[in-house]
Amino acid sequence: MDWSATGVAMVAARAIHFAATAVIVGTLVFRTNIAKVALREEENVAIPFWTQTLHLLWACLAVGVISGLVWLLLQAVSMSGLPFGEAVSADVLSTVVNETQFGQLMEVRAGLAVALAACLAFDRAALAEWLALAAGLGLAASLAWTGHAGSTLGATGDVHLAADALHLIAAAAWIGGLVSLVLFFAAGRNQATAWAPVASDAAERFSILGMVSVATLFVTGIVNVWILVGSFRGLFTTEYGLVLMLKLGIFAAMLAVAAINRFYLMPRLALPSATGVQSDSLRQLTRNSVIEIALGLTILAIVGMLGMMHPAVHLVST
Repeated sequence: MDWSATGVAMVAARAIHFAATAVIVGTLVFRTNIAKVALREEENVAIPFWTQTLHLLWACLAVGVISGLVWLLLQAVSMSGLPFGEAVSADVLSTVVNETQFGQLMEVRAGLAVALAACLAFDRAALAEWLALAAGLGLAASLAWTGHAGSTLGATGDVHLAADALHLIAAAAWIGGLVSLVLFFAAGRNQATAWAPVASDAAERFSILGMVSVATLFVTGIVNVWILVGSFRGLFTTEYGLVLMLKLGIFAAMLAVAAINRFYLMPRLALPSATGVQSDSLRQLTRNSVIEIALGLTILAIVGMLGMMHPAVHLVST
């Protein structure tokens, strides 16, 4: 990996951009598929929650646009081999944007960001809600072309791109959705045990989303490892493989926390109010969800690093 100032800055820009995109997608998925149903009869909570998540979407969109611009500038430096001041000239940037796959992809992503902004401006319209979700999913899926999948050739490349796009969407829905789940738990904290059934319903729905996401991550992850690593030896004898193992270890920790939530805390949250355990269970669910978010953001930082490293399959001699 390139450990120069530009290389490290590139990893940081990619990680921040991935995180912003993930929260956008996860928030949109949570709003349309979980909160909309769970808050159907809770207007006193629904309006503040909708407003809070709308502000979150705008903030993440702004972070995504800024980090994307920084990423583009750093990519111009990397591609041209020129110092930063010379690389950000109009001529170099025009070449990068118009004559490279990365630049053309960024144009597409800019269009999706504009479409998402327009939908957020008309957030209460039903059509805008679903168009925003489509734009968000497009932003997540298109990131596949910025990594190794975008340079894999032939039929293998098509499989790699499809698997990576699904992998990114599933990760965004889970990690990003956790942020909205924490906000949802906090939205009714003043209602004490009256909020427990609503929170339990949302947690159950999110658990189903999480299981679908994990299954998708597992299958697409196998495809990605097969293409980029190629062998067990590559996992343990290359820098790429070792970093990937770290990512898998953190992913396993996320699964462990999610299992505690699903099989221990959620059943306690659904107990009758007379038992008095709902408030404590809700606090523990919120705490564990925050832990999952931290682990998920760490994974996204590692993904930002892996995209800058040579795949193990090219480094292991046969």
